[in-house]
Amino acid sequence: MLYRLILSLFAGTVLPAAAEPAATASPPSTPIEIVSWLMSLALVLVTIFVCAWILKKTRLNQFSAGQAKVVSNLTLGARERVTVVEIGGQQYLLGITQHSINLLDKLETPLPVPAGSKMNAPFAKQLQGMLFKNEK
Repeated sequence: MLYRLILSLFAGTVLPAAAEPAATASPPSTPIEIVSWLMSLALVLVTIFVCAWILKKTRLNQFSAGQAKVVSNLTLGARERVTVVEIGGQQYLLGITQHSINLLDKLETPLPVPAGSKMNAPFAKQLQGMLFKNEK
C-alpha cells in the first residue's frame, strides 16, 4: 500500500505523462481513502521530526576532531557559569547563561591545562558524557 502511494505521488507530480489523461484528481471521498491520506500525512510528519531530531543529536559531533576543548569551567549559579574554551590554540573566556553565551575576553596568556584532567576531552565528548550520565 505504501509503495503504491509513493508511486502514485511520483506519477502525479514528477511524471505527468504517465498519468491517465482522463483521470482527474479529486479529494478523498470514502473513509478508507481519508484514513489512508491521514496516515500518509502522519508518516511524512513523523519522518520530518525524526530527521530533525537525528540532526540535532548528531550536531554535537561537529567539534569531535579536537578543534574545541573546555579548559576550565566555573559554575556561578543554577544556570550561569564562566567557561574557558580553547579553539585553534586560542583560549576564550565565555559567560554562559540560560538565554545567551557571551564572549567576555580573549585570553592573552593561555591557562595551563592539567594533563590528567577530564577537561582535555573535546567539548562534544564531555557534553555526551553529561547527557548519558543523566540517563543512567
